[in-house]
Amino acid sequence: MGTTIVDRDLTLLQQANHQPVTLADYIYPAIQKQYVTILTLEADVLADDDLEAVHQMRVSLRRLRSQIQAFGSILDIPRVMGDKPIGKIARILGKVRDLDVLQDNFKTYRVDLPDAEQIYLEKVAATIIKRRRKDILKVKLMLEERDYQYFKLGLNNWLNNPQYMPTARLEIGSILPDLILPVVGQVFLNPGWWFDLDLGLEPESAVTQMLAIHGETLHSLRKQVKAIRYLMEMFPDRYPPRYREYLKDFKQIHQLFGNIQDNIVLDEFIRKALGKRAATKLPTLYDRMARSNYLNWQTWQPLQHQYRQSATKRELQLLLIQDIIHNSDG
Repeated sequence: MGTTIVDRDLTLLQQANHQPVTLADYIYPAIQKQYVTILTLEADVLADDDLEAVHQMRVSLRRLRSQIQAFGSILDIPRVMGDKPIGKIARILGKVRDLDVLQDNFKTYRVDLPDAEQIYLEKVAATIIKRRRKDILKVKLMLEERDYQYFKLGLNNWLNNPQYMPTARLEIGSILPDLILPVVGQVFLNPGWWFDLDLGLEPESAVTQMLAIHGETLHSLRKQVKAIRYLMEMFPDRYPPRYREYLKDFKQIHQLFGNIQDNIVLDEFIRKALGKRAATKLPTLYDRMARSNYLNWQTWQPLQHQYRQSATKRELQLLLIQDIIHNSDG
């Protein structure tokens, strides 16, 4: 891929005082960045010497998918670089990444566990290694398959000749709020903000119960927060510093529920390896996971309370339309 289009878009941004900056000027470099990252990481993923390569490629695919979803109405893209193909590739990589995270968490929790539990953990450790060997082979095969090659070709062709709907060429201040506000609205509509612990239970048990009942909904909240985080990370220069504070909060929420989800995945994996009585066989390990979930929940609760407040939500919504307000005043 040549550099002329990239240079042109960078020049447009640098010359914002001479001509309007459009949404297309932001979309192109964002998509290109993920494409370059994916290509750069291919060799390391195939070599499987650096576990971080799988993680970073998966993150780039997820960011790209979020961009395609968010900008779908203003992009004219080929089907091969659409939401479903990207999701399929990311899921295959995700299975390996989940096992890598699982193994790291497993090693952390395993330190100083009683010998009686270590015996059971040897079986779990062997299962992780066996599963990862199978899944990394699937990743390597996927990177050689036709569908993945078509995905790369379609993305490369679009970057060399980007196609947009007319709205992408509007001045960014007049269109950006219309793009971000609906995504923020969906985040705030998620019922996960309103789940409270059972005060009649011991705190760690209350969190365990909460996750058993509402884990899927809370996971959906995490995915929605991730989407708005990735979207907002593209436009910090369009808004005042308060915007970055909201972005910091969404990033923290994403990470907190990510930590909890990692424990849920570990629990599910252990139960598959050891059976339904896994928690009885590994009481110390399960106590540690419950403690970890409780600590993450403690950090979540002030954020949960903050974003339940109408004033907090209204402030963010008003912040997001400040460009329109500025333009109308001018």
